[in-house]
Amino acid sequence: MNYQSVIVTYNRKDKLIEALNSLLNQKVPPIRIILIDNHSTDGTEKKLKETGLLKHPKIVYIQMPQNYGGSGGFYHGIEEAMKYTDFDFLSLSDDDAIYKSNFFKLISDCQKTHPEIKAFCGTVEYEDGTIQIDHRRRVVESRWYRQEDIPASEYNQNFEVDLLSFVGCVISRDILERIGLPEKDYFIYYDDTEYSLRIRKYSKIINVSDAIIIHKTPKKDPAKQNVINWKNYYEMRNSMLMKEKHSDWKWLKLYFYQYYLKLCIRILFNKVYKGQRRQALYTYYHGFKDALRNKKGRNDLFTP
Repeated sequence: MNYQSVIVTYNRKDKLIEALNSLLNQKVPPIRIILIDNHSTDGTEKKLKETGLLKHPKIVYIQMPQNYGGSGGFYHGIEEAMKYTDFDFLSLSDDDAIYKSNFFKLISDCQKTHPEIKAFCGTVEYEDGTIQIDHRRRVVESRWYRQEDIPASEYNQNFEVDLLSFVGCVISRDILERIGLPEKDYFIYYDDTEYSLRIRKYSKIINVSDAIIIHKTPKKDPAKQNVINWKNYYEMRNSMLMKEKHSDWKWLKLYFYQYYLKLCIRILFNKVYKGQRRQALYTYYHGFKDALRNKKGRNDLFTP
């Protein structure tokens, strides 16, 4: 498998070094690594110089003039990757994703066995070995694209997925040429979901369950699942934009209003929102309003 890799980074220099080395030390190594630095301010470039990785012949380092978010980062990364003609597949991952050394060997073996498949992904695990199941999902209602995480019980064998994240996915060049670049103006959230729906028009997506990528991120705390922050704006807005783009259901707009009304009622009366009701209503209102207006891009009211 001739492949190159894209990594998008922002202010996680130590994890980035580990992520880069996990690619360079693959049993089937990449042709090159395109590293998109989303205008980091933590000394990422200096760290790369100190470790010698900045001058590594396989690493193409590109510093963005501003933070374009994950969606903008992957847009520019794939755009840069497509300038090269010597690869057959492209992998995508964040700076906190660490590939096990046999990841691409296993993906390559599966691809050789199933040449008709043009997109693959691996198993995303937390550092303690627990599977992070929300990275691989299935569409269970296509009218408004309701989705469910694929349960850990299915990971004892390879399986087909509908929706993947940009953590450890591998896509063929010919698919990329057909579907174009991701939605750069989502900033964060749902750019990978939307891209998956485009991939599925041309190929199945297979999760190679023994190919493991360690996601060095804190485990989700169920007690904090309703804590409101700036990211919820993009979650609301982009989920609506994605559904609007791909669904042809004539009642979709009505569904949006119904969903938003139920959400507001839940915020007002559910005790989990106590102490943050005003912030929740404000954040989701702006996400809902901007989605209806098809307003994309970074909103300076909601930034890191």
